[in-house]
Amino acid sequence: MEWVAEINGICALEDWQMKLRLLDNSIRLRLSRSDVAAADEQGIAEGQTRFPHGGVFRYVLEALPNGSDSSAAYTDDRLVVKLPAAEISAWANDDAAISLRYEVQLPDGDRLKLLVEKDYTCLTHRHDEDQSDLFPNPESTE
Repeated sequence: MEWVAEINGICALEDWQMKLRLLDNSIRLRLSRSDVAAADEQGIAEGQTRFPHGGVFRYVLEALPNGSDSSAAYTDDRLVVKLPAAEISAWANDDAAISLRYEVQLPDGDRLKLLVEKDYTCLTHRHDEDQSDLFPNPESTE
């Protein structure tokens, strides 16, 4: 894994693999093998989307010290999902563990759902997508 820049105290990876999906009050992050290792070993994994006129939207998974609660925040074009480090580590080191699920209370009483998943290779090969850093799909017959 090669770190290439430090932005606001956060080291950024040269090759972004983490995927983000938003739907109403839910956030889903899908992490490659390198992303999972970074979250476990360095306590952070980050992805980004760049826009034509220089804007950059960043999304981050950050490991919290033991005993801390999960949270999510959006400020300064950064979406940060924070989860307990011990749970990230246990998930990262368990081949059978697919995802981490959390809910965060919103001020209006509603809930924000957080889902962090290991990203598996597709069962149908995609010629336009590099899947070399994804987890082997457990349903694959190859």
